[in-house]
Amino acid sequence: MQRIKDATDLVALVGQAVKLRRQGSAWVGLCPFHSERSPSFQVVADRGFYHCFGCGKHGDAFTWLMEREGLPFPEAMEQLARSAGIDLPRQRERPAAELDLEARLRLALETAQAFYERKLAESPKAMDYLKGRGMTPAFMQEAGLGYAPDAWEALVTHLKAQGFSLELLEQTGLVSRSERGSFLDFLRDRLVIPIFDARGKVIAFGGRAFGDSKPKYLNTRETSLFQKGSVLYGFHRAKGQLRDGALVVEGYFDVLQLHQQGIHQAVAPLGTALTEGHLQLVGRFTKRLILCFDGDAAGLRAMEKSLKLALPMGFDVRLLLLPQGEDPDTWCMTLGAEAFRELMGKAPDWTNFIINRALEGKDLRRTAERMEALRELAGFLAYLPHTPEQRELFASLAHELKIPLEELDKAIKARAQAPHAEEVVAAPPVAEVDDLLRPLLLLAKDPAFLARLASTPPAWWESLTGAPLLQCLLDASGDESHIPPEALAQLRHLEARWSVKDDAELMPDQVFLKLEMAFVEREKQALSRQLLDPAVMVDAELSRRLTLTVNDLLQRGARLGKELTGLRRKSFSR
Repeated sequence: MQRIKDATDLVALVGQAVKLRRQGSAWVGLCPFHSERSPSFQVVADRGFYHCFGCGKHGDAFTWLMEREGLPFPEAMEQLARSAGIDLPRQRERPAAELDLEARLRLALETAQAFYERKLAESPKAMDYLKGRGMTPAFMQEAGLGYAPDAWEALVTHLKAQGFSLELLEQTGLVSRSERGSFLDFLRDRLVIPIFDARGKVIAFGGRAFGDSKPKYLNTRETSLFQKGSVLYGFHRAKGQLRDGALVVEGYFDVLQLHQQGIHQAVAPLGTALTEGHLQLVGRFTKRLILCFDGDAAGLRAMEKSLKLALPMGFDVRLLLLPQGEDPDTWCMTLGAEAFRELMGKAPDWTNFIINRALEGKDLRRTAERMEALRELAGFLAYLPHTPEQRELFASLAHELKIPLEELDKAIKARAQAPHAEEVVAAPPVAEVDDLLRPLLLLAKDPAFLARLASTPPAWWESLTGAPLLQCLLDASGDESHIPPEALAQLRHLEARWSVKDDAELMPDQVFLKLEMAFVEREKQALSRQLLDPAVMVDAELSRRLTLTVNDLLQRGARLGKELTGLRRKSFSR
């Protein structure tokens, strides 16, 4: 792991998604994990970590790939090792019968996709349908589109011939059992659209019927790999393109057409309403949503429901309303990609939509209907930030609803179920700081102390909680104007919580001794654990070297302990 981290250019890795500029020993940019206007995100290359002072995201190269690409740790490690040209130790290849269930399920799904893709080329009906929807042959191949033959057992027969058991195929969702117990293809005579997870691995399929067959769309059943409520179609391609927000649309072909036009930030739920799981997935990459649903009654209801979920989670929500009868697929082809992008950039926030929805069709001369409109508005307006514009809007609404402004405020406050959006954004999480670092952060105001701190080995403190704050102070060389506002606010918070009774902890010599002693103890414990590793125990030379190092650390710890005791006695005698 350490060889891989040392060989990985973290700035280049993060720089693929974040525009970075140098500031001291760090690189800074806008955080990719939350929406912000001034940079609070830093990459400290020589220490091998990134940290955001706004949202608290922190990690190394492995964490970056796990967060941004949705990779489990082994795959993140393998990808970084491959990029660095480092060979990982390989386990003995296991025969197919011993492959674990997930690997066998994935292999069956990939084999099925290859089958569907081959059948697409053999189906003029499916090819003509796709061309009629504006799909080019090159994009059909890129998206992995296919065709399920009009036969009961075409896929079952093919997969059985490839060595897959019927029981396994049932677990993939690709087949179903008839009343007589025979196994049948789940998708038949349908255009097939592969569904990918965040890593770009196929986990299920959607089937689009031809003509007036019902249901129009049919997904393969949920499995251990596929749960509709936590998967967004197109997310594997969109996740690296969400700087300007996620464009949430309704269907497969909306996403396909937008992606073909180069608008890769489009995603869609899979036949369900937007869920909290979907929003949590998107929220790892952006806090801006652009909702683009059909302009009919069902689309407007879906938009309202999505707002109720997204606003309490701190999303900045924009609404892109299309003309009646149009959807993102057809409207993008009509306007062209650039014009559609302009529409997205100008998409208004949700406020007017909700107000118009609440007031639509109501006779505001009637008290009951005014109160009904107020109830509908209150649950949404609680998420507006406190600004002069908000007060003007509330005053205007109070006048239109013929109620005192104070009553409107009271109703909104009563309906609020979560912190206001501005509180989530404006109040960054207070950094957790290790007790060993607290005095360092406070004493670093002294230039002499800061210079001494800069000369200490970073290994003494870089693994402690709160290390990014200390790194900020070192990078700024004590100049507060070079410290990100969020980090400065957290330092001020620490200062405010420091009490007079803690001043005894601010003796520089003691602070450095404690820091070094804690480092020695951590190293000693880590090496002691290594000595118990079976791989080390059978290597006599390695075991001998580690034992000598542990003994040296024990002696060093004892010497430092005596020095600290002597300093405390001197302090007490004074």
